[in-house]
Amino acid sequence: MRVLIVFNHPAPYKVKIFNELAKYVDLTVLFERTKAGDRPDIFYRENKYDFNVEFIKTGYVGNEGSISNKVRNYIKENHSKFDVIIMNGYSHLAEMKAIKYMVKNNIKFGLMINGGIANTKEFFLKKWLKTKYISSASYYLSSLKESNKYLEYYGSGNKKIYNYVYSNFSKDEVIDKQLDNVDELRGKYDLPKGKKLFVSASQFIERKNNVELISLFKDRDDVLVLYGEGHLKEQYKSYIIHNNIKNVILRPFVDKNDLFEIFKASDAYITLSRKDIFGHTILEAFACGLPVISSDNVESAIEFIKDGVNGFLVNLDNEERILECMDLINKDMGKEAIKTAKYNTFENAGLSIYEALKEEYGK
Repeated sequence: MRVLIVFNHPAPYKVKIFNELAKYVDLTVLFERTKAGDRPDIFYRENKYDFNVEFIKTGYVGNEGSISNKVRNYIKENHSKFDVIIMNGYSHLAEMKAIKYMVKNNIKFGLMINGGIANTKEFFLKKWLKTKYISSASYYLSSLKESNKYLEYYGSGNKKIYNYVYSNFSKDEVIDKQLDNVDELRGKYDLPKGKKLFVSASQFIERKNNVELISLFKDRDDVLVLYGEGHLKEQYKSYIIHNNIKNVILRPFVDKNDLFEIFKASDAYITLSRKDIFGHTILEAFACGLPVISSDNVESAIEFIKDGVNGFLVNLDNEERILECMDLINKDMGKEAIKTAKYNTFENAGLSIYEALKEEYGK
């Protein structure tokens, strides 16, 4: 099966999923950009491409957008070489031009999404535009059942939606069991010993709702270590000092390998985000044996948290319940978290996409 995927930039976790898919198909990925504008070169340094790769190097707009005609032109010149064409986006001008060309010329294509939350209050012209391009696809690949609602809202109609596995780690990165003694790891990463340790990792922006998260720890004995960067960092520091909160520690972003080690040394992961169309850290925490407390605004949390089994799903309007869940979290939930992570790997992601394409194309 000869497959073309159009994607905006070579995010490492997506490259690894594509590498797995390439074990089953003859895969070409056309990247609209060589990198995202807000990502350093080091973010891409370990990328290894086990598939045919093409890069467009002009027409960049903003951090991830593109206005180039070259996506459309590539499809125009090469579509007959492929059995399958998949767009992983529809919102940039380059993608719109490509979709418009395929619709006009009756070229079948699928639309793959990583997640999505319908905005029922958006301006009607914006909804019309989204609906126009989303509804143009012949079928859909969706990372979450929750995200299917997004596609349905924007015009998927009776077309087939295939749910595929979406991941940020390999099966070898999922631990078999929790550590019996975490003191050595806590020492390595300068984490407090002898305390119940909550960890969170996010951008320091309004949507992540970290001030509310920090406030929960004011009169508690356990500890929160919050990893990240962003324009609200100084606000967080001021809030902690002004409220005399001694048990919240702010740390800068760390790479994935260190973050996984930190997760293994912790007792639970917690996020009170106001909106996340996926939420990679939920599954990453599971892979390290951490139960998760998450707001019910995080799509992956809705999908994968079994309340009271591998964590808790909480409503931001119920602070009393959030605090109660923080007390109820326990090690046995981490064992269940590992079971959840074992299915959601790069390997299963590639296989699940292949199975969907086999079904759609009768191959």
